[in-house]
Amino acid sequence: MTVDSWFEDIKVVIFDMDGTLYQEDTFMERYIRYLLEGTEHEADTEAAVGMGKAIRSGEQAFGFGHFYHLKDDLLVIRLEDGLARGYAWDGSSVPIRKKLYKFDSILDGELLHIGDPWGIVAMFSHKYKLPAIKLGEAFDRVRREMLAAPYRFEVHGGLMQAIGELGVEKRVLMTNTHPESGAEFLEFMQIRHMFEEVCFGAGKPAGLESYLTSLLRQGYKGHEILSVGDNPWNDLHPVKRIGGRTCFISPYPSHDSEAWDLRLTTLDELERLMRAIRERKMKEEMHEWHESC
Repeated sequence: MTVDSWFEDIKVVIFDMDGTLYQEDTFMERYIRYLLEGTEHEADTEAAVGMGKAIRSGEQAFGFGHFYHLKDDLLVIRLEDGLARGYAWDGSSVPIRKKLYKFDSILDGELLHIGDPWGIVAMFSHKYKLPAIKLGEAFDRVRREMLAAPYRFEVHGGLMQAIGELGVEKRVLMTNTHPESGAEFLEFMQIRHMFEEVCFGAGKPAGLESYLTSLLRQGYKGHEILSVGDNPWNDLHPVKRIGGRTCFISPYPSHDSEAWDLRLTTLDELERLMRAIRERKMKEEMHEWHESC
């Protein structure tokens, strides 16, 4: 891990949880199956699972970093010139009108960003017009499974230790997961005590934008804030807009064209980053101590 000079400036590190502090994606197939189980669309299960895997692996034009238009049932790719390209589910290109695809309207519920495997399943729930309670039941089912054999995910002890020793003013956890499941996951990983602030049901990206505003009001500068996450739209874009530092961690290919300060793929790399930040800050503290003597 290259030691960057900006490491010493970091005072606040904001962590996402799912896909960031642990990496596990076998849940996705089960999540899709539970979502369609007992519905009129159950016969589409294998096709949905196959498409979900293809999106996750980057085997087709549409993938992470793109959008799903809820009203028009189209897969939407944002182009650099502000226009958009639409695709039907069979992969055919669909002419679209620019005015219907204003990407700043995502908070109005027209567009669903596909940033991680959880988002893929959410997209299917909208495609099949399933009630929110069905998605919630499937979600809670896979979350319980992820904490017990045979589907229990592995906790990365080295990373957890490195976060605990990070040595910044604020370690913040922000997750869109609802409080009950979020708390269970932190308890399972035994890391709740490591964070000065924890926010469940954060409602990112809007919730992150609000939190960043509160940090700036407290006197923190943009360049003193680092956000670490696997979903650029939720975790990184709001921080970059205020001049903050960003670390994108994901094992999957992404179509998001934004340049991040760091691009990682594994938890081992994230552990090394945490230790590099700590080492850089300790050296700076020692330098300042010697200067004051």
